[in-house]
Amino acid sequence: MNDDRHAKTWLFVPAHRPELVAKALASAADGVMLDLEDAVPDECKAQARAALPAIPPRAHGRTWVRVNARATAWHADDVRAAMQAPSVQGVLCPKVEDVADLIAPGVLAARPGMAQGALVESALGVMRLFGMLERVPDVGMVMFGGAEGADLMTDLGCGWSIDGPELLHARQHTVLSARGFKRVALVDGVYARVDDTEGLARDTRLSRGLGFRARAVVHPSQIAVVNDIYAPTVDETAWATEVVQAFEAAVDHGTAALRLRGRLVDAAMYKAARLTLGKSDQ
Repeated sequence: MNDDRHAKTWLFVPAHRPELVAKALASAADGVMLDLEDAVPDECKAQARAALPAIPPRAHGRTWVRVNARATAWHADDVRAAMQAPSVQGVLCPKVEDVADLIAPGVLAARPGMAQGALVESALGVMRLFGMLERVPDVGMVMFGGAEGADLMTDLGCGWSIDGPELLHARQHTVLSARGFKRVALVDGVYARVDDTEGLARDTRLSRGLGFRARAVVHPSQIAVVNDIYAPTVDETAWATEVVQAFEAAVDHGTAALRLRGRLVDAAMYKAARLTLGKSDQ
């Protein structure tokens, strides 16, 4: 199973800021995304890239790198540096609209176990996502790039609000495309208003309802809020436990469906309950 599917939070940190990188690596985030792209000024790109080999491994969680887009002069050097950094486990490609914007399989093959992800930040990227995932089986992460003021909003010419109706279709389309491929870790975009905890919670509850179970964050203060909302509630865990126990007991007696507290419990609900409890890879 793709280990990155277990992550609920991906903390972005500019790779040229060692003091911030150290805090990110020690944080409670499930994953750290070392950024070589938007958070790094042009004059600091080489410095950020040069820092990658010395990044220490985390005591827990995963470490990825967001490289600059393929169309830039920095892309090839970024990918090369990420592939040579021992603690880096994945590479996120931004502004993906076509298979050519991803890393070629032959390049990834030089580093067994190295994952790659697609950050979709345009109308074309969102609409083409399913086809790209069909054609490139080594894509292990899809991230929705729909933050306030980000490229996708500019491309669509739309506004933004906390509950996200303007980007709702794009978010749902991303979920539908990515969920067709069980290998893919699906990550929602950042909530850029760092001091707005209430807004973050509202938007993350919407995100969870749409099918996301992870999102990018830009500050350690956002981690606990996001982790809590994406985790099963006490009531959901209790119900899932009851469903699993009742269904397995019924199957042992030759029954494939039963009524539990007035609700039909069949194989589909049993599978969903196992997912809630983290007992299934599907």
